[in-house]
Amino acid sequence: MEYAIRKTYFGPEELVYAIDLANDPHVHQHLNSKFICPECKEPVRFINGEERTYFRHLPNNPKTQNCPNYYSDNNYAAQYLSQQERYKSRRQSKRLYILKRGESFGLFLGFPPLEEETVVAARNENLVVQINNPNNAELKENRLFLNQVTPGEITYVWLKWIYDYYSFKYSECSVNDDIEEIWEKDQSGLPEKGALFRYSNNYARCISDNGEVTTDKYYYFATASKLSEITKDFLEYEFVGKLEGRSFGYESKWKIYRVQFTKATENALEFADNLGVNLIEWHPPLIPLWPPHVQLGDRQIYSKSTKVLTLAQKTDTSSYHQEIEGQYHRSIPKTRIKTGWLLYHSAEGSMCIKSSDGGYEAHLTCGFSDKISHYLPPEITLEYDKKPLENGDCFPLKDKANLSLKSDSKCNIYHYSEKQLKSVYWSEQAILTLLNLSEGDRICVRHGMDVVYRVSVQKCIQTVVRNSIQSDEKMYQELALTGGIFISTPVKVKYILNRLGKCPKVSGYLRNALKSGKIPQKAYCHLISELDQEIRE
Repeated sequence: MEYAIRKTYFGPEELVYAIDLANDPHVHQHLNSKFICPECKEPVRFINGEERTYFRHLPNNPKTQNCPNYYSDNNYAAQYLSQQERYKSRRQSKRLYILKRGESFGLFLGFPPLEEETVVAARNENLVVQINNPNNAELKENRLFLNQVTPGEITYVWLKWIYDYYSFKYSECSVNDDIEEIWEKDQSGLPEKGALFRYSNNYARCISDNGEVTTDKYYYFATASKLSEITKDFLEYEFVGKLEGRSFGYESKWKIYRVQFTKATENALEFADNLGVNLIEWHPPLIPLWPPHVQLGDRQIYSKSTKVLTLAQKTDTSSYHQEIEGQYHRSIPKTRIKTGWLLYHSAEGSMCIKSSDGGYEAHLTCGFSDKISHYLPPEITLEYDKKPLENGDCFPLKDKANLSLKSDSKCNIYHYSEKQLKSVYWSEQAILTLLNLSEGDRICVRHGMDVVYRVSVQKCIQTVVRNSIQSDEKMYQELALTGGIFISTPVKVKYILNRLGKCPKVSGYLRNALKSGKIPQKAYCHLISELDQEIRE
């Protein structure tokens, strides 16, 4: 199927299109997202293959056998297009500002500049602009008189009442049409879910709907709610003051935080999307791949003259050239690859790399081997049940015990289950608890491309004493009546079936288990024990 519903933590569910999701620059952040089928509401998996990109039902789920989306889900195409059109319609510029006033902040509407002739005519006719609340009631404290307006400049009006929407009522004037065309008849206010503002010492403007925020900048965040603990994973924040004003007849409970997104995780993207903005993980235009070097500001220091391999982003449209001590320009060719553009050029002496649009400049220096520090792997500490684990350790699972990690450098942590990648923690230095551990799992810690730490969970198979050869009926009773926790039927069961030719009742029971996708865990352990005993004999 090409369409699925993505379940989010901070905002509402949304319909997603597999191909658009694959083209998302943050597609790796969505690999662990929860997707469900729009028709049967059962979990589906996002498959981004070389030949085909689609969503697939999970195997061995009897609830999906009759799902019509097995054959076609074209009826969701129109619904998806309608949703995208709604998102586009949200692209509205907000003229909302905040300004720090002592220890607190004020909320302001910014009215765009007017020409001098229009301002003079409006003043002569005593034009007054009345600002109303969402119920169209006049806010006596919020009026704009034209003697407050300076031609050619933005006019800021302090909003003493905080609402999510304001409308404007103009008194009679000959230039009303000209002013309304620029100032409009209404304006978005501060939404209940909060809003992000540019970080500025002057009037800080609210970021427009569907505007972009990046991981390399500070922002102001206005909110009347307590920040969730989960935001600490991707958001650094500091309380900087209260927002003055009244809201629905009560003193404002709004607070202003200075925030910065530290990374673009799945939860971070959902958090930003719920605020109506797009989170973009900032990367330098060119990322040096090889050889290793020391980065000092915008200077790359290499131990000797060499060839440099650099990666540019997929969306990069600039051309690049190198200058050697300002003497000549040499263009650098770009080679298209799946993940972006590769640039390959020589580095000799002192030189400079520049982009055609002037937005990027890097200085390269070669021949200073004493400035190249030797690589040291990070110091890793993995603890289970508050006891340290050595590299390569295998440990048994315990109730109410946690696996935690600390490192002096940012690493990627890969969690494997049965040789399948279960989850990835990107660029982490500390994890209090690695979730969803089960028997046989492996944890792999990578620093760059280097594997620096490995631990695993013991996989135990419950053994059952075998009393010679059991009858078909007795074995069936043990399997069917064992009860307990059900697990997904492992593929190994079909190999056990081949050894039960004289046990038709047990064979039939296992075939049904394969079809339904579930089997009692005790029954599975019993079968594995029997098979293991037979192989040893």
